[in-house]
Amino acid sequence: MKILTEEANSLTMTDTIVALATPHSQSALGIIRISGIKALKISKEACGVLCPTPRYAHLTKYKSIENEVLDQIIMVYYEKGKSFTSENCLELTCHGNPFLTEQILSDLLNRGCRLANPGEFTYRAFANGKIDLTQAEAIADLIGAKNKQALMLANKNLDGNLTKKIRQIQSRILAQQSNIEAFIDFPEDDLGDKKDGQVINALNDISSELKRLIEVGKKINVFNRCLKVVLVGPPNVGKSSIFNKIIGIDRAIVNPEAGTTRDFIDYKINLGKITIQLHDTAGIRPVENQIEEAGIKKTHILIQDADLTLIVFDRSMPYPSKIDKEIILKVKNKKCIFILSKSDLPRVVDLSESSFRNYKTKMVSIDDNKSIVSLINLIQELLLKESTIENEFNMSVNLRQSSALIKSRDAIQRSIKILEDKDGSEFSVPDLKDAILNLNYVVEKKDHEDMLDILFSNFCIGK
Repeated sequence: MKILTEEANSLTMTDTIVALATPHSQSALGIIRISGIKALKISKEACGVLCPTPRYAHLTKYKSIENEVLDQIIMVYYEKGKSFTSENCLELTCHGNPFLTEQILSDLLNRGCRLANPGEFTYRAFANGKIDLTQAEAIADLIGAKNKQALMLANKNLDGNLTKKIRQIQSRILAQQSNIEAFIDFPEDDLGDKKDGQVINALNDISSELKRLIEVGKKINVFNRCLKVVLVGPPNVGKSSIFNKIIGIDRAIVNPEAGTTRDFIDYKINLGKITIQLHDTAGIRPVENQIEEAGIKKTHILIQDADLTLIVFDRSMPYPSKIDKEIILKVKNKKCIFILSKSDLPRVVDLSESSFRNYKTKMVSIDDNKSIVSLINLIQELLLKESTIENEFNMSVNLRQSSALIKSRDAIQRSIKILEDKDGSEFSVPDLKDAILNLNYVVEKKDHEDMLDILFSNFCIGK
């Protein structure tokens, strides 16, 4: 995108940008957004509204530069300083014919507008001080949220919850920096070890608060991404049947012939607070067929990357076989559920085996919906085990923010060590300044060009 250098920024911010804010497909309505100095001119010349009332829906007609009526539209004007971008803005709601929206966009380009870059509307809001960086990221999170929990957390950040917390921590660090500098500037006061001890205690509290925020980032990560759940096991144990039951459709082919599934099949589903990508894999067995062998190799790779592995055993068959042991070895120290399929058949497998005592075990029959629901509940329970949302979790912390928090905490820890070692309290000040600077990267750093380019380029066009 490269819109953030001083030269490019001065050019970009004087342009009037335009974008289609709704999907480019046939629909009832289409929305076109306009932001910049030409907005009022477009209102007058294209929409026939000379003095638009801010935030009022004007029913009018859109005329092209050749004075041809293109469509009857609803135009809403947002005045400078009070719009999302803090510039003069228009939103044009027209009929959702792709050909029609293209005609209006083309006409706007002829009038001197240019197409917006991805995320440029949000970037302008950020650059003009309407939102800070955490709120800008919250907008992207809100658009890309995969479940209700992610939506809730994104909305909390959009309200400024993380920003408020970071500002409080910065103020607390600054207060301790001031205490140290006061002692340096006025040594005659001789505050001594008592004052140093108070500063150390305060910095330890701040370090604990940063650690808690870092942990929040780790715990809520489960809500912000699609979790990989993999069904594995020998051939003909019922993996594909269980796969179809969990997703609710017949996606995988079910056949008594071994090797029916030669490559993995996957399907994305929402399970309450989380979203999972469920993978049905090739049955693991000794093979000579190169295609089936390739499928089994992919299964082993999926197991390594899985957030949760579901190992399916036929409870009507003896256990453990050589293949069973091989699979169990692959999931050692990983989250795993042992599924004993065909629970309607007589049980032969010995549940006293140590492997079954070390992992969660679930009896399942594809003819018993209650057993499938119970399995789904257990999947949710294990994936959410370390990520239970508590009332104190009123914000989201992403990977970029966590990185800055970790650097800030490291700086605090270095400062504490200097004070504890009595190497001279003045030597702890640079680390405290570094801690504040790293927290600044979380909320409002505006001259870190490469980072901002990447961040805003991942937004939708029109947002």
